[in-house]
Amino acid sequence: MSTPRWWSGVVDGVVEFQREHPENLPGAVFAAETRADGPLIAAVGEGWSAGSICNIGSMTKTFTATAVLLALAEADRLDVESPVAEFPGMEIYREDPVKRRIKVRHLLQHTTGMPVFLATDEEPPVLPGAELVGPTVPWIGSPGYTNEPILVDGRSVPSRLLNLDQVSEHIMRAYPLRHEPGADYTYSSANYVVAGRLVERLTGKSPNVFLAEKLFRPLGMRDSFFVAQPTGDVHIDEDVTAEQRARIAEVSLITRDGQWPPEVAPGPDGGWDILRRNWRFVYPDGGMYTTAADLLTFLRAVRDDGVHEGEQVLPPAVVKLMVTDHGFGHTMAFGYRRSTTPYGQGPGTLDHLGNIMTYFWCDPRDGDPLHGVFLSQRLANAIVNNNMVDGMRAIFRGFVPLVSKGAR
Repeated sequence: MSTPRWWSGVVDGVVEFQREHPENLPGAVFAAETRADGPLIAAVGEGWSAGSICNIGSMTKTFTATAVLLALAEADRLDVESPVAEFPGMEIYREDPVKRRIKVRHLLQHTTGMPVFLATDEEPPVLPGAELVGPTVPWIGSPGYTNEPILVDGRSVPSRLLNLDQVSEHIMRAYPLRHEPGADYTYSSANYVVAGRLVERLTGKSPNVFLAEKLFRPLGMRDSFFVAQPTGDVHIDEDVTAEQRARIAEVSLITRDGQWPPEVAPGPDGGWDILRRNWRFVYPDGGMYTTAADLLTFLRAVRDDGVHEGEQVLPPAVVKLMVTDHGFGHTMAFGYRRSTTPYGQGPGTLDHLGNIMTYFWCDPRDGDPLHGVFLSQRLANAIVNNNMVDGMRAIFRGFVPLVSKGAR
């Protein structure tokens, strides 16, 4: 299949954007696909290639949501209206008269009422073992991101040293709700830490291991994983090779003042640790690594009602929940656009953004759905002195409109 002319125009446009704005686009791998043209992948920037492996940040939530739905289907309990407290190991929510009303759908569509980020009153204490995973910072909301100190057996321990069960239990007990479950949309990564726990309790497997068995391997997503190097914990370790680790892209620090974002805890060397050394926390809300090619494969399976190479990988009932509008701008796995976006995507577009400049979408278009992927690795200010939008222009003012227009 020859390269269509419109794709050459997209590549030229991204290259031009990087030439004009190198401070906001350190490099990227990007891709698109239609039935007519097949998968198209390109890269820009020194050290970047079609095979670059990226941490996709909050796009991970789409895959954790998929794991929840698959786990529910396996248990013959595929009902997102079920109260979370009814499931084994989730009884903590029964202790609170409001939290006990949290349903599965509330976790997946960010309507539990849990907070995004909150600054705490005091600096976290110096913690035993903290040097293994970097410092903690005085913010809560995403324990992997902030390395939040958590009280375990009378000791304050960095969350990165703890397992998913310990971190999720802390969130379920301690995190406040800002509103009644189901009443409003409040984006919160904490929802997906609890969702990861639900997968673990339903299946007896860590969500990363469950996804590898039920999704990544059946779809041939060979470069998709959560744990980049062995931890010694056989319940979470994955078979990631040295060659794959060498393809993990570096993350560039691009903040307004050139300083580390105050809400993000650095790694042991004071910067972003792309391998997450010594972490035990699986990070179901933001820790998945993958490639543009693997993401296209996943979107293709969603487009094809869960079928991949003649095999039914995703049950039709699961796919229906993943692609159907459930209100609050969400399906049970993606964001959902009810009208044409400012970037040229049509009504019914499914999408998800990652905070370190990653994005994918599926525009259903009559007859020939359009898929797009953009993966860069740019750590910006998101909570304080927000300059995240500066980098997002490469995606939403450049790449997406070029693809949406060119692939018609």
